[in-house]
Amino acid sequence: MKLTKAKLIKQTKNELSKLGYHEIKDTITVAEGLYVKLIKKDLFITLGLTISRYYEARFTASFYLSKTTIWGAIWGDIPKDSYQRVAHFLTREERQVFLSNEYSKDDIIDAWWDVSNSAIANFVYTVKITEKRFLEQPDLLNKIESSLEVKELQELSAQVIEERNSDKHDQFIYNFIPKKPIDDIPIRWFKTAERVLFFNNAIVNTNTVKRLAADAWRQSYILDHFVSSK
Repeated sequence: MKLTKAKLIKQTKNELSKLGYHEIKDTITVAEGLYVKLIKKDLFITLGLTISRYYEARFTASFYLSKTTIWGAIWGDIPKDSYQRVAHFLTREERQVFLSNEYSKDDIIDAWWDVSNSAIANFVYTVKITEKRFLEQPDLLNKIESSLEVKELQELSAQVIEERNSDKHDQFIYNFIPKKPIDDIPIRWFKTAERVLFFNNAIVNTNTVKRLAADAWRQSYILDHFVSSK
């Protein structure tokens, strides 16, 4: 039976939540299951799932570390190491334990899982043991802190969060907001995103408005969840 996004989320959500990953409703990124974890106030791990195009019931996942939740954004000076497959950090011995024979051979560096109970358990444990290794890549945090692209994305999202309830731009003419909420994100977030992009002389189109609004909303949601859980 073909693996669907809904089934994959259902199979992984509970166990990943035990590791601190919050599932986020998402149709904006290309992930087929999006999870976000707060590392500190302005640093997030975004874990995105990908369903295979070639096999009916296999999936993989990639970590993304940034001051935003725009999973997989590695353009410009954003460090490439901030976006890595989870299995990249398994040792040879661990691959033989947590992966199928197909992906535990010496010359194979990729990894995919099916959705059997044992495979899901192995996948979750892989995320658990490799997260720390991903975070401890040499100089990764410094590269993220030094990235001008990351800084710009972070500042734009911060503006959206700060101004989302503002009514001082009642006369602004919107060209790129959706006709109805997307992923349960209220329209005011998209309106604010379009204004912020416009007044910062950034690229304004349907995709950039959705991307910024969703990132700002996700950050706000995770920060609120984190604070309320303390």
